Amino acid sequence: MHRLGGDRLFDASNAPTSGERILEPFRYLRERLAWHGVGVHTGDRLSAGDVAASDVNLYASMGMQRRYRGLSERGDTILSAFLVSECPIVEPRLFSHLDAAAPAFRRLYSFAPDEAMRPFLRRPLVFRPYRYPYPFDVVDDASWSNRDRAFLAIINANKVPRLEDRELYTERLRAIAFFGERGEIDLYGTGWSGPAYRVGETRAPRSLRRLRHRLDRALDRLELRRDPLLAAARRVYRGPVVSKSETLGRYTFSICFENMVLDGWVTEKIFDCLRAGTVPVYLGAPDVEHWIWPECYVDMRRFSGYLELREFLHGLSPAEVDAYRHAGREYFRSEAFRPFTKEAFAEIFEQIVREDAGVAL
Repeated sequence: MHRLGGDRLFDASNAPTSGERILEPFRYLRERLAWHGVGVHTGDRLSAGDVAASDVNLYASMGMQRRYRGLSERGDTILSAFLVSECPIVEPRLFSHLDAAAPAFRRLYSFAPDEAMRPFLRRPLVFRPYRYPYPFDVVDDASWSNRDRAFLAIINANKVPRLEDRELYTERLRAIAFFGERGEIDLYGTGWSGPAYRVGETRAPRSLRRLRHRLDRALDRLELRRDPLLAAARRVYRGPVVSKSETLGRYTFSICFENMVLDGWVTEKIFDCLRAGTVPVYLGAPDVEHWIWPECYVDMRRFSGYLELREFLHGLSPAEVDAYRHAGREYFRSEAFRPFTKEAFAEIFEQIVREDAGVAL
C-alpha cells in the first residue's frame, strides 16, 4: 500500500494491476468531502505531520495495521473505522490480529457478515456491512456492443493464497485446464511465465521473500517443479491486459471465480464482466443472488462439473445469451447495484464525519 501513500490513493489515473480506474471511489470520496470543507489525506501524511492542523482528525484504515497504534496516542485523532478489504485466505495475518486492533477503532466494516468472519478470527467481532466500491455505474458501450466474440476467457494473475480453506485459485486452474484441452479458453493476466506468486503479508522479511521467489523461478525454468495445471494454463495464455472491458468484450463468456467461497464477498470480477457485456460464469459468495440478479450470470453451482457447464453454454441460443447481457446492463441502472457504487461508499464516510467530528454535512 506504500505506493498509494502521499495522497496517491486519490489519483484515479493511478493504475494498480487489479482494475481500471479502481481508485475512482477514493477520488470521488475526497472530492465529495472537500465540497463540505473536509480535507482528506492518506494516513502517512497525518503521521508525518505534513497536513494542516485540525481540531480533530478522523482516521480510517483500509486494512493496514502498521500506523494505528501511533495515531491512537494522539489527542487530536479519533480512530473512526477499520475496513477489511481482503479476504481471510489472502491476508490471514490481518484476521489473526483483528482482535487486537478492534478495541482501538469505533467501527469495523466487512463485506462478509459476522458469522462468516468468525472461523477466521481469534474471537467473535461485530462488523458493519459495506460493499466493494466499483468505479463504474454503467456499461462500457464500445465493449458491450461488440458482437464479434470468441467463446470463453478468464483474466487472473498467477497467484496462490496463504491459506487453502475454501480457496478458488485452484478451481480456476481446473477450469482453464478443462476448456484449454478443448481449445475453448483464452487466459489473460500477469505472472504466468514464472511460478505462482504467494499473496498476503508474512513475517518473513521482504529480502527473504524475493530470494524465495527467485529460487522458485529457477526451479520453474529447470522444470524441477512440474505442475500440470500451470502447464495447461501456459498453453492458453495470451498475455496481460491494458483494458479489462476491451478484452472481455471480445468474448461471450468469462470464468469469474472469486478468491474464496465466503458469504458477502462479492468483488469487482463479476462487475467487470457485466460492464463488457460478457456473461460471467460465477462461483464465490454463496449469497450472491442477494446482491446480484441471478438473470445476470451463470451460476457454477448449478452444474455437476465442467462437462455439464460446457454443454449448457454451447446450448444457449443467441437470444438467451443476449438476455443475460441485457439483464447485466439493467442491473447497473437498478437500486440493487447501488450498495456497490462510489456514492454509497462516500456516504459511509459522510456519516462517520457527522458522528465523530460533529460536522453537519
